[in-house]
Amino acid sequence: ARVFHGDFKAFFKDAQIRAFLGFTAACILILGFWLWNSNTYEFGDALRFSAFSVISMITTTGFASADWGNWGTFPVLFLFFLMFIGGCTGSTAGGIKIFRYQVLLMAARLQMRHLRHPHRVNVPHYNRQPLNDEVFSSVLGFFALYLICYALLALGLSFSGLDILTSLSGSALTLGNVGVGIGPAIDPSGSFSNLPDLAKWLMMIGMIVGRLELLTVLILLTPNFWKS
Repeated sequence: ARVFHGDFKAFFKDAQIRAFLGFTAACILILGFWLWNSNTYEFGDALRFSAFSVISMITTTGFASADWGNWGTFPVLFLFFLMFIGGCTGSTAGGIKIFRYQVLLMAARLQMRHLRHPHRVNVPHYNRQPLNDEVFSSVLGFFALYLICYALLALGLSFSGLDILTSLSGSALTLGNVGVGIGPAIDPSGSFSNLPDLAKWLMMIGMIVGRLELLTVLILLTPNFWKS
């Protein structure tokens, strides 16, 4: 709201936005350098293709300007991990979201401090606001549910007859609503139309669950919800 009133500095004061922009820039440079160093593209083209692919994956836009499935092992694996990142909280992007990763890292850092100084009182802060245990529990619970859903969906896709690469990336792209995956059938040059019917149904369910961020859908499946 402060940005719309002309306070543009408030935009960059937000810890999540700074982390998102910094992480995105670092990923673009890493992938761009690899594409240039491997003689895949000239330096300018390497940065351009890298920027488009990285931003598309992190923001779960689902566009592709090149068939990065042919770039080699590192770019494919690199972009695969970006499927789990997502944009900022409150955005229309899918994925786990930057804020939750920040809280997860903060929890790990607090645990390490507690091991070094068991009697020290640590009060974590985010954007100069203290975080309570409820926030940490919510984020850790979301991560656990996300990984469980990812594993179950990947197993379901493999049960439908898909290969292991397509199953693993297909599970990630549907939960994150990324739109493009890894594998001959779902990479930028492929088409979802040739997938088995069971795989299509599982992916549609995964997209709904991922778009509504798991808890909203899963709570509907609990008996206590309907009794209340």
